[in-house]
Amino acid sequence: MSGPEFPAAFCELPSLPRDEDGPVFAEPWQAQAFAMAVRLSALGYFSWTEWAEALSAELAAAVERDEADEDGSEYYQHWVATLEKLVTAKGLTGAPELFERKAAWADAYRHTPHGQPVQLRPGFRISYAYRQSPLISVTREDGVSKQIRVQDGHLFVCNGCCCGQTEKGFPALPLAEFKQQWKKRGMRRRFHLTVSGCLGPCPLANVILLQIHGRSMWFHSINHAGDVDVIYNYVERMLVDETDTEMPAALAARQFQRYLGDVIQEERPCDE
Repeated sequence: MSGPEFPAAFCELPSLPRDEDGPVFAEPWQAQAFAMAVRLSALGYFSWTEWAEALSAELAAAVERDEADEDGSEYYQHWVATLEKLVTAKGLTGAPELFERKAAWADAYRHTPHGQPVQLRPGFRISYAYRQSPLISVTREDGVSKQIRVQDGHLFVCNGCCCGQTEKGFPALPLAEFKQQWKKRGMRRRFHLTVSGCLGPCPLANVILLQIHGRSMWFHSINHAGDVDVIYNYVERMLVDETDTEMPAALAARQFQRYLGDVIQEERPCDE
């Protein structure tokens, strides 16, 4: 998808996806985000130079945090992050308002039947306080200080010796779906995804480990794209409301205990 005419200065933007006709977009929201930046700059809220410098800083900071856009698929995620920082810095909106609007779209996405256009639900309200995963500085042994993101949780997907290995008789692993939904839902800066080596136990196959808000939960037999959807819906509910921890029945049926300490704690008599 090619975009409309744009200022020549945007040719100098770092890593801008473009062809001979101008910028290109993989999805409509990317074109909308691009147009918003162009429009706000045209209205005088920031200059082309200021935008390019802010975007370059965001891309460089992402590399430092190990959140780099390695294949270009997340370029406009960084574009949006830059836009959010500039509009809040200029006083055009506040961080809570931005977060509430993103929550409203996430709610609309979850409640829209497949194949229908996503629309905001009338009267949607959120009752939780805004909270963004913070960046903290950590000094390494060599004395160099680096910023890292303190996140709400982490999902580890086993892709080792057995999980997803259909040639060994195990079910296929919906690995692409894990990655696509993680990016599409825009939760990268609050919740991390790692495709790992063997997590075990191998006889169960297609095992995942979910760590969130200090809890560790193990699940097996995550074999289908629909299972991934259930997992991410559960994660999003906990990101939105930390008190909402009721596990979906579809996940509860596949939860298992992995560590001995958890089993001993459950079996210990109440009077001990």
